[in-house]
Amino acid sequence: MIISKIGLTLTEADLNKVVETAFAKIGEANPEAAKKLKSPKVVLKDGTFVFKCKASMGILPVPVEARIEFAPAKDGTALDVTLTKVSMMMMGGAAGASAIMGQVATAVAGKPGLEVNGTTLTVDIATFAKMRDITLGGKLNYVEVKSGSLALDFS
Repeated sequence: MIISKIGLTLTEADLNKVVETAFAKIGEANPEAAKKLKSPKVVLKDGTFVFKCKASMGILPVPVEARIEFAPAKDGTALDVTLTKVSMMMMGGAAGASAIMGQVATAVAGKPGLEVNGTTLTVDIATFAKMRDITLGGKLNYVEVKSGSLALDFS
């Protein structure tokens, strides 16, 4: 399949279905990890993708929130995914984002199409498209997060 132009809009409901499916697969592969994270949810607001869940840490579940921003990178051939803030109870912020992205950098080291620089994960779009037998004939022009939706334009 060759994709040269596509406009895609995903709603919070669409993204939450993806998150639910992903967490179910994580639970199948690693039941202990699934027990530690509950009620995963995506909220789209104010230009930011917000991931929320509750993490089991001791007796009570602790609310966790991660704020993520998306932007085209490398002249539209890549997508930057920047973790801007992580909050856990009253702790977190930019320092929490740096610590988590350090772990992500270790996890993706040597993986094709993935690179971490600071708190940003850069995803080479063509590399991931090829994994699904898709050839891309264009570039990512923009990613826009509005209240309730995530829009991408590729041409």
